[in-house]
Amino acid sequence: MLFAQFTYRESLRDVVSCLRAVPQKWYHMRIHSAISRNNLSNATKHRDWRIFADFAKVLMEQAHILYKNDDNPVIMGH
Repeated sequence: MLFAQFTYRESLRDVVSCLRAVPQKWYHMRIHSAISRNNLSNATKHRDWRIFADFAKVLMEQAHILYKNDDNPVIMGH
């Protein structure tokens, strides 16, 4: 789901289509089998959303430290 967030995917169908376009890169995300909307849906049902919120908070804190003196700050969103 982090992939979906980082690449601005808007639906499970969008995530699956994007991932299926580059199967040679799945190993980077530790994906070892076929990707389907059903698999992604089941995976998200059983994961606590706070895991992703906590990870996002850590990334934002690190970005703030790295770029606090940057003359061109990154604006979130697209």
